[in-house]
Parts: sequence; structure tokens; C-alpha cells
Amino acid sequence: MNNIKQISNYVSSIIKDIKKNGDKAVFKYLKKFDDVSLSKKGYRVYQEVMDNAVDQVPRSLKNAIRSSYLNVLKYHKYEYSKIKKTWKYEKNGLKVGQFYTPVESVGVYVPGGRFAYPSTVIMTVVPAVVAGVKRIIVTTPPKNMSSVVLFAAKLCGVREIYCVGGVMAVAVLAYGTETLEKVDMVVGPGNAYVNEAKRQVFGCVGIDSLAGPSEVAIVADEGVPANYVVADIMAQVEHDPMARAYLLCKSKNKISEVKELLPKEAFKQLKIEFCSLDEAIEKVNNIAPEHLELLVKDYKTLLKNVKNAGAIFAGYQTPTASGDYWAGPSHVLPTNGSAKFSSGVSVMTFLKRSTYVEMNKKNKKAYRTIASFAQSEGMKYHKESSVIRI
Repeated sequence: MNNIKQISNYVSSIIKDIKKNGDKAVFKYLKKFDDVSLSKKGYRVYQEVMDNAVDQVPRSLKNAIRSSYLNVLKYHKYEYSKIKKTWKYEKNGLKVGQFYTPVESVGVYVPGGRFAYPSTVIMTVVPAVVAGVKRIIVTTPPKNMSSVVLFAAKLCGVREIYCVGGVMAVAVLAYGTETLEKVDMVVGPGNAYVNEAKRQVFGCVGIDSLAGPSEVAIVADEGVPANYVVADIMAQVEHDPMARAYLLCKSKNKISEVKELLPKEAFKQLKIEFCSLDEAIEKVNNIAPEHLELLVKDYKTLLKNVKNAGAIFAGYQTPTASGDYWAGPSHVLPTNGSAKFSSGVSVMTFLKRSTYVEMNKKNKKAYRTIASFAQSEGMKYHKESSVIRI
């Protein structure tokens, strides 16, 4: 089902069904899409199951997940400490300012397509926790409900997790069912159907972004080992057949080396261009990639001219995978060129800004100005609400 209109209609029919019929529709789709029957025991995963999952995860993997969690937690705590949560100024009796408050409830969608993604649990839940979100829900498809995903959720302090994926997950988070109380915001990556579902429920709930296929732009010089470039390209294209990679390289010899080492199947998802480093950055700013690797010796000079990129990985020793799993910033990033106007998931994703205004009787001139403006627009009671205070 590749037609955009077909996908839209298909997604709409599922959302309408769940909005109308609640859990009954959810159980129907779980049987249809995932071949699981949960109508008797329900699709919420309870604490006992999460606790038991801990014992099933190998110690070495637990340590890796904890290391990732601690790095991500440290990064977002530092980010939060740098945000000015409130400010005001006063002039001639007028006080104005702004302050931030966290979203109260968030639904995190963790995809479960070709792979399980405990990393996405960490990368979405942790910034929400640091922002102060009181209620955080995780939903993920039944086949993704592995011990490592449950362990990651428990480590992050998640108390509500539901065994439902795809369009159904977005619908239950947005509208609620007998089992699950609706949330205020839905975040997390997914396929074209999840993306379309998020688009359709936006307005009823907030969303982080409309994520497309994953992408990386690699800017390389003659000094980077060719096998580094090949490994980073392959790490990108293994996401799914729609993932894209761009290699922008100033060395024809390096391009030849890469081509010799690269498996043939990767070329379908790869675009290679020979260009100067300055031209490469111009192309990067036009592509606005989700991930940007600066595999060049003098990356600091290039970095000054980068305007559009979701996440930047600087130097020969920094693969995109470092951001996917461990470094700290969230790996949920803008795709499809949206880095030109948006950012990845962070603490700021889960904070709402409110402005503050306070006037007093000393503001007579201001009231008259407001009244005059309102009168010019024909707003009778806007004018009256100001004049009455003089």
C-alpha cells in the first residue's frame, strides 16, 4: 500500500474504529496484525512482568544499557540546568515575562519492525523524565515486547507499558480506551503508517515530529580510513530499505576505495558525489540530514558553516552509532529535510512556554493605546475592557 491517499484512508479507518469502539477494536487489530489474542488478559504489561524481565537480560547487556541510560540522563540534566525556566521584567508599572511548565502526560511509541529498540525507550523517556513529565506511557508492538525493552523501561522508571503498536498505539494514546487513559502528547519514531497516524491525531494531542526514513550525510577527506566510511554507510542502510546515505568526498581515490569495499546492495540507498569540502557543506545544508558525519581532519572549520543537521558527529573517531546508543543526546531526530526548521527530541520537547502579563492603574496611557487599537479593528468590547480600567 504505497499510495499516500490509500495509506491516509486506511489509517483513518483504524483510528475512527478505535475512537468509537475502544478496546474491542484494539483486540481485533491485535489479532489481525500481530496474531495475538489478548482480550482476556488485556494489553497492559504489569509490574510483575517487567520485574521478571530483569533476570532474563545478560549481565553484559544490562551494563551496556545502564551505561547508555546514565549518559543520556547526565546529558539531559545538564541541558535542563541551562534552560532559563522563568524571567520577568518591569517598566512603568507593566510586568511581562515567561515561564516553562512540563507537559503532564506523554505517550512514547517504541517501534518494533525489523529490530527491537530498547535504545528508543531510553532516548525518548529520559528527556521527558528530566523535564518533569508526571505520567509517561510506553507502547510497543507485541513482538517488540522483549526482556531488554522491558528492562530499559523499568530502568527509566516507566510504570505504564502497553502491548500495542502501529496505528493502534497512536490512536489509543490520543483518544484513550477502557484500558488506557489518553495522553497530552505522543512522541517516538515509526513507519509511514505511524507517521500518518500522528499527523491525523495532531491537534487532539501534541506530537514531536513527522519522522521519515533515517538518513546520514558523510563528508569525507582523503585521511579517513575507507573501512570507517563503509561501516558507517552500512550502519545507515541496515535500518530499512528506505534509509538513505550520502557520501560527499573531496578525494577521488577515497571514493574508489570505498566503492571497492562496499557491498553491491548498498548502492541502491547511497548517493556519492565528488566535491570540495566547502561544496559539501553547501550540499549538506540543502539536504538538512538527520545525521551528519564530518569525517575530515579539519572538522572544526567546517562546523562553523553547518546550518541544517539534526545531529553532528565530528571527526574520524565518531560514528553515528555513538549517538544512536550511548553519547547522550536523543537519537530521535528530524528527517526528510526538516532539520531546516526543527530539532530532535530533548528536554525542550516536553516543556510548554507560557507568557506572563501584569498591569496596574498606573498604565492609563497603555489602556488608551489598547482602546484606540481595538476601535480601529471594530472590536467594541476589547475597547471597553481597557477603557473601564482607566
